[in-house]
Amino acid sequence: MTLRTDFGHLPASIQHELEQVTWMIFETFAECCKGRLSQQYREGRILAVMLHGPYAEQAWEDIPPGEAFRLMLIVNHVRLARSDQAWRLVRDRLRRAWEHGEIARPARMSVESLDRINSALADAVPHFVTIAEKGVALYQAEGLRLKAPRHLPEEERARRAGAEFARWHKNGCDFLAGAAFYRDRGNVRMAALLLHQACEHLYQSILWSFTLHGPRTHALDELREAAEALAPNLRAAWPREDRHQRRAFGCIRRAYVEARYERSFRITPAELVWALERGEALKQLAAQSWRDYDASLANQHQLTESESPPTSLILAQNSRALPALLPGALGARRYRSPLVRLRGLLHAAGRSNAIRRWVKRTSLLSAGLCLFFAGAEAMHWRLRAGPVIPSEPAKPTAILDFDIRAETVLEAVGAVANRAGYRIAANEDIWTVRWTGTYRAKATTFDALADILYGSGLCPTIRDDLITIRFCDPSGRFVIASTDESVRSGEQTSATIYRSR
Repeated sequence: MTLRTDFGHLPASIQHELEQVTWMIFETFAECCKGRLSQQYREGRILAVMLHGPYAEQAWEDIPPGEAFRLMLIVNHVRLARSDQAWRLVRDRLRRAWEHGEIARPARMSVESLDRINSALADAVPHFVTIAEKGVALYQAEGLRLKAPRHLPEEERARRAGAEFARWHKNGCDFLAGAAFYRDRGNVRMAALLLHQACEHLYQSILWSFTLHGPRTHALDELREAAEALAPNLRAAWPREDRHQRRAFGCIRRAYVEARYERSFRITPAELVWALERGEALKQLAAQSWRDYDASLANQHQLTESESPPTSLILAQNSRALPALLPGALGARRYRSPLVRLRGLLHAAGRSNAIRRWVKRTSLLSAGLCLFFAGAEAMHWRLRAGPVIPSEPAKPTAILDFDIRAETVLEAVGAVANRAGYRIAANEDIWTVRWTGTYRAKATTFDALADILYGSGLCPTIRDDLITIRFCDPSGRFVIASTDESVRSGEQTSATIYRSR
């Protein structure tokens, strides 16, 4: 099968970021292979870079701010795909690019060999089938072809999903019981380590049951992000409202390595008790998510059997009416925004021979009027979808509407910079500063940054088209004053930067 190569549904700024990410991947991969004598490095090639997830499947205006790019690399050697050392530098390069403002969104990357992809498509693994059918190839080697994907029957998919959930969820419950056992014995390091394993297995139970595939990683934050994208109700398991909650999760996230090797690893008894409670909540929410998903699979199976096309429809002599009637007979279609439907209509019109013949027979004026009204309708929906990101940087004093939700200071500042048309630069220290909440205000770019950075010990500066975030001078030269509570209600506010003497 051939891969999709069109990502024109994304704005120019996101397309440029994806081109930058692809260039970084190839540049860093070439550095990793330089001078290596092993066969997988000497002959190793990246055959394709696939974009999947929300940016490939949804209209860009429906994607939440700060959503990560999800990429899958297809390589030509099995051992190259399994080499964590080869791709650690690539992932580190993408992480530093996000932290230092080269790209405005994080990038999550997985690597698979071509043989593994074709085998998964033949086995009808939903995760790879979805990527092959809905993903976009940012790069593909000449002549690359994937096997035609096979789709699992709903009954078979439910059976395999149930087996995967039982396997991962049972192990997660056992690890959770072990964590409680070592907590009662006073061994907090072992309790934190087993709690990490419990949460890892519980998140994998959702990933494997929903997609029959899960990433081979111990990074608890990435597993949480991927699982919550499939089952949003899991967000209630680990709240992120205050520093205590975020620190407790951070301790459990680091416990896989630090609880075993670092003597400096610390977690307070109160944090461990709270984290164990969240682990129990995660166990219950994961089980509820699986029950809901299993019920939806059963409903789809019954719907397919009960609402199959009638025999008279299949045997109708007028076969041209069949494609138009089938969608209604097969059930409700997934909702798509009017702008997405218009793009699909224009794309289908460009590939339709009948419409091409009609355009040739119609006067040039009529065709021009049709295209004009189609463009006007698309612009109308684009304006209704939300504010358009300015093509040029706004002035620091320009009043803009900011509606931001983030989990880190860097994500929140990146959203401000992206909305105002600025680039962002920050050192690695900003990564350690956490900020969770919602910012909704009509304010200047500088005021929005000041409100977000209040209390974090960070200072913003705007010069030309670059926003720089740095730690304030230790002498206390800048102090960010508190803002009025109306910043939450959307009223115009003004944060003041005082210079101490």
